[in-house]
Amino acid sequence: MPSIVERRSPHEQFLVDRRQRFGDDSCFLCGMHIPVGSTDRTREHVFPKWLLRELDLWNASVNQIDGRALHYRQLTVPCCASCNGIDLGGVEARVRSAYEDGMGAFAALDRRDLFIWLGKIYYGLVYKESLQPLSVRDGDGARLIPSEHLESVQFHHFLMQAAAGVVTWDSSSFGPASFHFFECLDSDIPAQRFDYLDDLFLPIIGIRIGRIGVIAVLQDWGRSEGVQQPQIEAARTFALHPTQFREAYARLAYMSETSWKNLDHLITGKDGTARVMIPNPGGFSGTWDWKAFATRAAAAWEVPEAAIFDGSTGMSTIGGGDSPPIPVDSMDVVFVGAFSGAGLWPRANVVPE
Repeated sequence: MPSIVERRSPHEQFLVDRRQRFGDDSCFLCGMHIPVGSTDRTREHVFPKWLLRELDLWNASVNQIDGRALHYRQLTVPCCASCNGIDLGGVEARVRSAYEDGMGAFAALDRRDLFIWLGKIYYGLVYKESLQPLSVRDGDGARLIPSEHLESVQFHHFLMQAAAGVVTWDSSSFGPASFHFFECLDSDIPAQRFDYLDDLFLPIIGIRIGRIGVIAVLQDWGRSEGVQQPQIEAARTFALHPTQFREAYARLAYMSETSWKNLDHLITGKDGTARVMIPNPGGFSGTWDWKAFATRAAAAWEVPEAAIFDGSTGMSTIGGGDSPPIPVDSMDVVFVGAFSGAGLWPRANVVPE
């Protein structure tokens, strides 16, 4: 008879051979011991190599949580040969093929593949920073992200075992995540074709690759997909400028945070496999507070809050609701803070002529 999860972690209850382990000698996905010199040891690129080459990001840099720069090519985590080449390899191939076929194919991807692909990036970045020293002068000291934080996202790691087929859920359901797709403006300049945003404490990420933009709330089981928010609805009607994509991310992150629910998950399984019974996620609701949203928007646009919020009213680069949508036809357009006149990201604080 299938067993039902008790108070032990789902890994302990069902996946004894696939534990969440930490450190550079463990596979970030299955936990296998892969010390230096092991024939099973490989390095998994958090952002796949095909994407780095496609968007000319190989030598570009991303800022870590402490502001230190790290080249995208260095964003790798320890991974066993099986997880890298078999479990993740198939997912990667399908996502790449969909990207090459365009927005329609990407949005039609199997939700399991999308969850694994985006979830790997999210968890891989956290894992990478757990390996990085807080101080470059103390390589054996505290980490940028302590292992306690990795433990706090243990259930996300458990769901990631779907890559090996040992964790499943109802294939007709939304799956663990909500996905929001947006067509975006594209460019011939590689540096303008990519953007990535996430939240360390809220499982949400946004990624823009060429004409494809997707924002995923990784563990809300589809509850945000039906959200009726004027700016988000407007954002789906035209190709977004990079500044507008960041606004869409900030709005969904704010709404997800204010209405977040920690759901209980019933899990059944036996013989090294587990099935997550789909929880009732409830409705997507919450109050709107301009000040709280302005904090997120200002961070996304890399400007002071005062540039976009006057104490009572905020702003939108997207339009919607009582305002008409604001489509533009070029990335050269500079959106400005309503209360500063200075540019918003990616031209933050540039004063247009």
